[in-house]
Amino acid sequence: MPTPRPIRASRTGGNVEGFTVVLPVPRKEIDVKEIAAQIDVPLISDKPFFRELAIGAAGRVSDYSVTGSVTSYEADLRWKPVDELLIRGSYQRAVRAPNIAELFSPPSNAQLAIGTPPAAIGDPCDVRSTARTGANATQVANLCVAQGIPSALISTYQFPTTATGQTSAGSTAVTPEKADTFNVGFAFNAPRSDGIFGDFSLSVDYYNISIKNVISTIPGTVVLSGCYNLDGSNPTYSVTGSYCPLISRDTSTGQILTVNTPFRNLGALKTDGVEVQIHWGIPARFLSESGKLYIDTAIGWLNNYKVQLLPGAAFLDYTGISNGSAGDSSLPPRTTPKWKALTTFGYRSDLFSLGLRWKYQNALADVSKVNTPTNIAVGVPAYATWDLFTSVRPTERIELRAGVNNLFNRGLPFVASNQTSTDTASYDLVGRSFFVGAKVKF
Repeated sequence: MPTPRPIRASRTGGNVEGFTVVLPVPRKEIDVKEIAAQIDVPLISDKPFFRELAIGAAGRVSDYSVTGSVTSYEADLRWKPVDELLIRGSYQRAVRAPNIAELFSPPSNAQLAIGTPPAAIGDPCDVRSTARTGANATQVANLCVAQGIPSALISTYQFPTTATGQTSAGSTAVTPEKADTFNVGFAFNAPRSDGIFGDFSLSVDYYNISIKNVISTIPGTVVLSGCYNLDGSNPTYSVTGSYCPLISRDTSTGQILTVNTPFRNLGALKTDGVEVQIHWGIPARFLSESGKLYIDTAIGWLNNYKVQLLPGAAFLDYTGISNGSAGDSSLPPRTTPKWKALTTFGYRSDLFSLGLRWKYQNALADVSKVNTPTNIAVGVPAYATWDLFTSVRPTERIELRAGVNNLFNRGLPFVASNQTSTDTASYDLVGRSFFVGAKVKF
């Protein structure tokens, strides 16, 4: 039998796509010891303007075998001036220790979509990119050569595909993240009666969250933007800047081999907004003695969503951004709409129900508005879908149900920052679909 020939690795660099490798690691574990206490103190009850007034507090000390001890705590206040109105507020110091994956994940390779310049960020060393055609083109070219692109190729260098490698790995240097959360709001329930507002409730809450030492992988496109100063992160165009060492190139072709996006403690995250929930129902006895028409809606308004990717760096405003290239474990998330809503218009009775559900988010700017503000790609238009559903209960033991999801067959929107030109993780991939079902009690 002939001796098998060894398999030699190709050095084609960035034009190898869709290749994933995960290396095995020895068994790992985390031990934790905790002590916690909670108290709730009623102050006043059943008095005019003070149907209830109470305060509460809680605390917890956790000792993790890998990352050490952390403390979390909270305090809250509840006040009912009348039975129908609850005013509430709280402050909380929350702590999240890194998990097994964030600490011990072996290096794993995935695909990073970067697109083709100048329409997308691409490889900033590509002669077609805005980095190579802008005012600082010479400095960018010198940086690219210092990274490994042969000087003989720099004047004609082009990256051949729309994606490259991405390597992620855990790190035991990651420390717990800490969040300070403040919220205040109220809940109102109308007095129950047969009037037009006899079945009405409203809750409004403002939240403000600030997280330090955020645990996340660094977005790959942010690494590229930061290294080549597309976002102002490396004004000296230094090859040893915060992001440049995370980029590996094939020194014979200049192509990107991989962009390293390790788990680490990013700078911080700040977000705040308002959440509203409304329920309104009115009797519909002209249809059935037990019939009711109703509207349920949950509305979210995002005031801001800002991320500091490195300690001491400027906060980047990701409010109202579509980030189609974001991974499931990275910040910022894929979408941060200013407005989003989930509303149901319906009818229900003891025997029959019918509803129409509307899901909505407002138009979004492309993430290039943050990463490459001088070369902003087209954003995502407002997106909404409708679902229709119904159920029939012919007996107390049997319920039949059916419906149509995405009733008007809303298609996938164009997402410039995703290699596939859309984002199936955020929008409906299936289109119009139907379902039927039954529930039987024995």
